[in-house]
Amino acid sequence: MSINDPDGRYANSEQRFHTLPDGRIVVHLARRFVPEPERMTVAAVVPMQAGERIDLFAARTIGVPTAWWRIADANRVIHPEALEQPEGQRLIIALPEAGS
Repeated sequence: MSINDPDGRYANSEQRFHTLPDGRIVVHLARRFVPEPERMTVAAVVPMQAGERIDLFAARTIGVPTAWWRIADANRVIHPEALEQPEGQRLIIALPEAGS
């Protein structure tokens, strides 16, 4: 995933620069705080299909496979593999937050 992906988790993250003692510049992203799911607007609660990966679920439900992280945030999951549970697991689909 590239930070240049407009649908990516870090698309709106600020780039920061740090100069090392030898003059080299290191670029890194500012910390991204995960939003509180309780403050998100739930658009739907949708069951996963048999054998469905989270990127395919994101494509089916919100139309963007690289935006799987929005589903992870809404369901309080850090690692996307945790969302790939048995068929029928119901996942929260939240509306995007302003600016994300």
